[in-house]
Amino acid sequence: MSISSTYGPDRWRPTPAPVAPTAPAAGTDAAATTGSGRRFSVLNDFRYLSDADKQLLGAATGERIEPGLTAGTGAASAFAQQLALDRRTGELAPHQEVTGVYLRNAAAEIDRVNAGRAGFRNPYSGDVLERAVAYLEANGRGRADIRL
Repeated sequence: MSISSTYGPDRWRPTPAPVAPTAPAAGTDAAATTGSGRRFSVLNDFRYLSDADKQLLGAATGERIEPGLTAGTGAASAFAQQLALDRRTGELAPHQEVTGVYLRNAAAEIDRVNAGRAGFRNPYSGDVLERAVAYLEANGRGRADIRL
């Protein structure tokens, strides 16, 4: 399951993941190669993260994330994936800073929409949320949530 990228009241509602991955069209390459020779998907939500988002993720999760790459093995954290999805879908506008207010409101909305769903874990929850909010508050971004 993945989180829906639609707008409106259903934006946090889960949508079924594709049953099987689709292959790129003949003669195309769905991956790019970095200068170090590492391959990554060009269809990656992490490319929408701002520098401030990446600093927040470093403080909250310990992850260093660049477009298509994570500085570690395995998948990025659910928190990082949700933040990148919020950027890509416009839930967080391109020049809107992440604030503690935004994270807490988004967490409450995700919980509300997914209430009663067995096994659901909110990506904006727990210790990682508390570390993120503490980091934002320490850097003057704990309260205001202004979209331009």
